[in-house]
Amino acid sequence: MKFNYKKNIAAPLMIGLSMAIGLSSCQKDFGDINKPWDSKAYSATIPAMYNNLAVGMLEAGTSRTIFSSFLYQNTQLAANYAASGYRLNDQVGGAWTNYYTALANYREVETMIAKDLKADKMTNVKAMLKTLMAYKTLKATTLFGDMPYSQAGKGFSGPEFYRPAYDQQSDIMLAALNDLKWAVDNFNTNTDQYSLGSSETIFKNDIPTWIKFANSLRLRYAMVMRNKNASLADPIIVETLTKPLLAPGDNLGIYPSQVTGLTLNRAPSFRGNSYVRMGSTMWNAMSSTNATDGSGIYDLRCKILFEPNKAGQWVPYPQSPTEATTAEIVGDAPYLDARKTNFVSTGNYLYSPLSIFYVADDKIPELFITAAEVSLLKAEIYNRGIAGVVANPVTAKAFYEEGIAESVKFWYKTANSTSIGSVTKPNAAPTALELSTMLMHPAVAYNVANPAAALAQIYKQSWIALFHQPYDAWVLKRRTGNGTPNVALSPSSPVINLNKLVYPNSEMETNYENWKVVTGGADDMASKPWFMN
Repeated sequence: MKFNYKKNIAAPLMIGLSMAIGLSSCQKDFGDINKPWDSKAYSATIPAMYNNLAVGMLEAGTSRTIFSSFLYQNTQLAANYAASGYRLNDQVGGAWTNYYTALANYREVETMIAKDLKADKMTNVKAMLKTLMAYKTLKATTLFGDMPYSQAGKGFSGPEFYRPAYDQQSDIMLAALNDLKWAVDNFNTNTDQYSLGSSETIFKNDIPTWIKFANSLRLRYAMVMRNKNASLADPIIVETLTKPLLAPGDNLGIYPSQVTGLTLNRAPSFRGNSYVRMGSTMWNAMSSTNATDGSGIYDLRCKILFEPNKAGQWVPYPQSPTEATTAEIVGDAPYLDARKTNFVSTGNYLYSPLSIFYVADDKIPELFITAAEVSLLKAEIYNRGIAGVVANPVTAKAFYEEGIAESVKFWYKTANSTSIGSVTKPNAAPTALELSTMLMHPAVAYNVANPAAALAQIYKQSWIALFHQPYDAWVLKRRTGNGTPNVALSPSSPVINLNKLVYPNSEMETNYENWKVVTGGADDMASKPWFMN
């Protein structure tokens, strides 16, 4: 099964009416549980419905061009050397459709479970479904803000649900966090539990991993809303710290190597109108000098995620270019598939690109949440002394260094296993000396004596660790009030006030009255979602 991340056209919200069509989904491991394509009738089953929701966890079809054309610029994880031909409002439909397809199917499988004679043995299945849907809901609302939720995905129940009202983001987040709590509290290892068997393609029926996943998501999103509503977030944060969280080595997501026939082709998102290069903000976060020979590089991830230019020099593209900036040679030379087998590019380019390994390896997992992120969230908690946790710079430093090490180890392991043989591979893991040298570098060493400076370091390292998760890096940037590394962008930048994704055009066309209530009749990406206020 091959997923290409490409531009999609927005689909109407009323996708709930056709929720059962999703059962045809996908081939290989994700789809073998369904009936043959040429059957005259299709019957929904709980394993099939669960599996269809699992397929939707992939971002396939959610317009990854948002990443390279807009989010890379806004988060400054990378830079665009030319204006993209993509329009933001043409890119959002995939994410919207992906979410509401999943929500409609989730509503239906809930009903199916309630009617099943084995419902009392399906606690784990319900907890898995609640966890997946809560994850998608929290992600969707941090993208769009207020959304149809409590009345959405119910089109099959009657015409009164065809045009669902929008819920406030605060209510949506609380409902999803409550679902995650229910899942954490109800997952169990009783042998009489109904098993999805091979249909459970996410964590292979590993209940302890499911618990850590759900609890770690609670921690992430409680921190997202903490600055807005501490009285609501703090009890959640305290509780998550007493229950299982991701530990070193836990990097949860969908791994193509574990699903027969699955590939995740990200390459199209870096060609054509994407115009992506390593930006000066990231370069300054990884190198202590502008030496083009790379002698100032201190971050062990730099040479894995980025490359020198065609001349073999490390030259970032300015995050905020001026008229004096030398223009890049327009072309896709560094990202062509031919470089997977012939590393030397036939084209020319003046600025350092993302590495061909990162762009072209279709086995890099799609990550949900990682040990690095969780460790750095703990570092933030102990740095700030929030949620009843006493500020402790020593403990904060330990989690800070653990988070950095986990991120570095992930990229070493991932690069070492690449099928692109022309890439110089690092060891399977960094040596103790390499890690300690990086952690002791003046730009990285935790500032125990200055909590404010140390907090900036935590946000910087969290931002770098989220390089492969630009949506989550965007949430981090917004929830911290631009606390992640950034420089002032040009006033003409198309992402200078990108605070939310605009709603797809289909919403204005098919759900106008409710759309108008929430937008005032003019949707604006500069409008701040609730968690930012």
